[in-house]
Formats: sequence, structure tokens, C-alpha cells
Amino acid sequence: MPRKSSQSVASSRASSAPIDPNMPDWWNDRKKAERRREADARKAALREKNERKKIEAGNVYSYSRGDRSGGITRMSVGKMNREQGERGGVHSGVVVGAVHATDADYYRVDNKGKKKLKNMNMDYMDVADDRVNKKATAEEELQGRSLLDLVDRGTLMVGCCLILIVIIAVTIPVALISEDEPYVAPPVPDPPTSSPTHSRLPDYWPIFDRLVTVAGGEDILSDPTTAQNRALNWLVYEDGMELGASKDHLHQRFVLMVIYFISGPWTPVEGRLEWGSPVHECEWEGIYCKDVEELEEELQGRVDELLEVGREDGIKIDVPQRIINRLHLRQRLVSGEVPAEFSLLYYLQHLDLENNKLIGALPTPLYKLFNLQTLFLEQNELTNVDAIGEYRHLEHLALSKNAFQGQLPESFRNLQKLKTLYLHTNAFTGEVFEILKDFKSMELLDIAFNEFEGTLPTELGEMSNLTSFFAGHNQFEGQIPQEIGQCTNLKEFQVDGSHDIGGKIPAVLGQLTKLEFLKLDTCAFTGAIPTELGKLTNIVTLGLANNDFSGDVPTEFGNFVNLEKMYLQNTDLSGVMPKEVCALRDMGNDTVLEELQVPCDVECDLDTCCTMCS
Repeated sequence: MPRKSSQSVASSRASSAPIDPNMPDWWNDRKKAERRREADARKAALREKNERKKIEAGNVYSYSRGDRSGGITRMSVGKMNREQGERGGVHSGVVVGAVHATDADYYRVDNKGKKKLKNMNMDYMDVADDRVNKKATAEEELQGRSLLDLVDRGTLMVGCCLILIVIIAVTIPVALISEDEPYVAPPVPDPPTSSPTHSRLPDYWPIFDRLVTVAGGEDILSDPTTAQNRALNWLVYEDGMELGASKDHLHQRFVLMVIYFISGPWTPVEGRLEWGSPVHECEWEGIYCKDVEELEEELQGRVDELLEVGREDGIKIDVPQRIINRLHLRQRLVSGEVPAEFSLLYYLQHLDLENNKLIGALPTPLYKLFNLQTLFLEQNELTNVDAIGEYRHLEHLALSKNAFQGQLPESFRNLQKLKTLYLHTNAFTGEVFEILKDFKSMELLDIAFNEFEGTLPTELGEMSNLTSFFAGHNQFEGQIPQEIGQCTNLKEFQVDGSHDIGGKIPAVLGQLTKLEFLKLDTCAFTGAIPTELGKLTNIVTLGLANNDFSGDVPTEFGNFVNLEKMYLQNTDLSGVMPKEVCALRDMGNDTVLEELQVPCDVECDLDTCCTMCS
């Protein structure tokens, strides 16, 4: 088998290899097509040049099959001398210079002689042109032929038979198995995140220029180690949305991805669209948006202040038509320090970062979310919220189960609009009500499991909207103020575990007829239990255990038709359990008294009435 020349091998490799590996396939294909057209043009020009030279030299040959002789006729540029032909006695022959051959003489020449005669009469330029044509024709034939044309038909038949045998060998066992157990198709995996469908290189610098101010400068945006640079490259090269520099939500999308790259990756939520999905960011998990018009109506004239001023340091992102007003990232394992980039979403109203792995202090820029109404930071490892008072529009604040210590920051005094406040399970100290006593809008106050000191203030009675009060397991002292009876909306009241709160239980608690949960366990209460508590007909849980009560269990407790649990153990109560109370254990009631624990000095049937004595 003849070996290919090194030149032909190199040319075939060059034709298949990409012109520029850094460019996409469509660009390389276009460049190859242009080069083929240029090569064809050069070949055509070469042939035309050869023809012109032959015409000038008078050596143009015509190969005609129309003539009976099938010979070679030389066409001279000048006028053929007919008379010379007649003198030679040739009327139908071949003219080659001064040589004349008749038909009979021509046919006496064998094939080898014909070939030699032809080659003698073709000049060098004709040979070169013929070689060019043959090479081009061969390349075109190879390029147009498929693999099936090149493979021997017998080999192809054998290959098809082998494939058919493999298919039959696999299909028969599957069919036999399916007779007993139906085939269940495996679950289809989720499709990968879409990527840009065309080159985005021209969009890089326009997007870069649009983001440079928001990112904090060119150095930060250009540094490949920063989250800002990662977010930029994601927007340009990976985001299936393929946003251009002029899109109104480019800034908003960029800020969200910076936050993600700083504190992620996060725990995905099954069945939800994760951050980075090729849809509008308002469709991502945990993100809730409003139209600008809707927000303007809600803020009642403050929207201009909100959208025009931007952040206090002057950084302002473009306000999109769909504005993020809620971010819920609860239990997503967001880790590290709270990203300051949250503050770039200066129109944010609700931020929920509960139950994550956040540490340290809130960054100073975050306090500039002056429109924030809800901030949930429970169950993290945060240590400092000294400037919390900057959130002057804050209505709901949750700081429970963190690592806060010391006194409540003085800036809390500015949070006069607070409706709910969760501070439980920290190590706060000091007299908390010196700060909170004037919070007239408070609806829920949970300060349990801290080290707060002082007394329960009379100002509690001014919190007329209060529905839930949890102050147990602190170091409070004194008595429950009589003014608590003014909080007629109370449903939950708990001061259990406060060993220095005592005295008599105020009878005014009987006025809180909406109470469902009353916990006064493990305090220092004394005396008889006021019969006025019998008016609490909505009570579900009543805890009075571990106190110094004396006397009998009030018969009025039989009015607790909704009661499920009552704890009276470890007290000095005595006498007989009223039959009205035992009747609450009757299954005929709408609700059943499940737990009834009493001191052993109280006579009570443990089979039909009480559940335990101690």
C-alpha cells in the first residue's frame, strides 16, 4: 500500500483541526469555508493563466470525440492554411506541425503509441493544470463520501448482524423479567442549569462598567478571589438569562449572587428553584418581590425617599420594576459573618436568616436598611447588635438563641414601633424594662432564659395590645403588678422559674378571660389560690407547681372546660379534689383533661381523676 507523503498527512490534519482552539466551533467552520473558497479561486486563476499563455504561444489543443478519427486537432492562433492541408492530400486527418497522418495510418498506431503521441504534444503547462484538476477532484470526491461509501459492504453486513444479536440477547431477559414484575423506569434527573447559547465575550466590558460602582471599585471587581468577580463571570458566561448591560434588574441579580458566593453553598430545598436558576431572581427559593407601584402604595409617600436616596454611603443600585422586599433564608446553612452586601438591597423590608451558622457582629452597613420591618436572626452565633436602633421602622425582631451577653444596647430605645421581640435563650443582663417599659405597641414579648434583673414594671398595663408575655427563668423579683389586669388581650403569660417573684397571686388575673396559657411554676407565691382564676374559661394549660400555696383546690376550677393540663404538685394545698374538677376527666367533654398533677396531701382518685401526686 503506498504511503502518504508527509505533506498530504499534514494537510489532512490541518483541515480537521480547528483554526483557533480558543474560538467556538461555528467560527472555525466559517473560517475553513472561507479558506476553501480562496483555494478554489486560486486554482481557477491558475487555469486561466495557463490558458492565456497557451493562446499566446499558439499551442491550444482540442480533444474532440465528434470526429470519426477521434484524433487530436491542433488549433493555431493564426488562420490555418487550408491549401497546405490539400497539398498533403489530407481531408480528414490530424495536423501536428508539419507532420500529416491519414486515418489509416492513425489506426495503425497502438494504444501505447497514442499515449506517447498525446504526451509529446502536451506542453508542461497542460500537465500542471491536469494535475491540479485531478487533485481537486479527488479531494471533492473524498469530502462528499460518507463512512458507508468507504466501508466494504460485506464488512457492513457482518457488523449489522452482530448488533442485531446483541439487541436480541438483551431484550429477551428483560421481557422474561417483566412477566413477573413490571418495569419501572428510573427517575429522570433534573436538567442542568442552562448556559448562554452564544458567545458573551462582547458583553463582558459593558457589564463590567455597569457593575463597577456597586461592587466597590475596579480592583474588587477584577480580583478573581472575590465574590464580586465570581458573580460578574457568572452573569456573563454562565447565567442562562443572558442579561445585557441595559437590563433593569442586572444590579439586583448581581448583588444576590455576591451574597450567595460569600456565604454559600446553601442547603437546597427540594422541588424549589435554587439561586442561579435561569429564571428571574424573583422566582428563586426564598425571594419574594413586589412591583414598584405596589410598594409605592404600601409606603404611603415614602417610596421616593427609599428609591432615590440609596444607601447612606452613596452607593445606589438601579431599581428594577420587580423589587425584592422579602428574603427568607431560614435553615439554609448560611455561614460566616452576615454579608454586608445585604445592605445594597436598601429597599428590603423583611430579612429572615433564622437557624443558620452566622457568627460575629452585624456589619455596620447592614444597619442602613432603614426600611426594614422584619429581622429574624434566631439560632445563630451572633454576638453584637449594638446599633440595632438604626432600624427605626422595625416591627418584628428575633434575636433568640445566639451568643449575646451583657446589657441590652441603649439603641433599643429607638425601636418604638416594635410589635414582637424575641430575646430568649441568651445571656443578657441588667434591668431590661428600663428600656422596654415604654414600648406601647408591643404585642409579643419573649425575654425568657436570660439573666435580667429588676421588677416587673407597672407600665406593663399600658401595653394594651400585648397578647403574649414570656419572662420566665430570669432574676426578677417582687410581685406581679396589679396593672397587668389591664392587658385584656393577653392569651399567654409566663413568669415561671423566677425564684424571687412571689407574694399572692393577684386576683386581677381573673379579668384576663382570653388567657389560654398561664405558667407561674417554681416561683415564691404564697397564700390561697384566688377563686377569681375560675373565670379563665379558655385556659388550656395552668401551671402553679412548686410554690407555697395553701388551702384547698378552688371548686371554680371546674369551669375550665377547655383545660388539658394542670400542674399543682409540690405545693401545700390540701383537702379533697372537687368533683367538678374530676368531671373534666370525663370523655364526654369536648376536650379531655390529660394531665392533673397534685400534691399528695390532696385526696384524689388516681384512677379516675388525678394522674399523679408528688
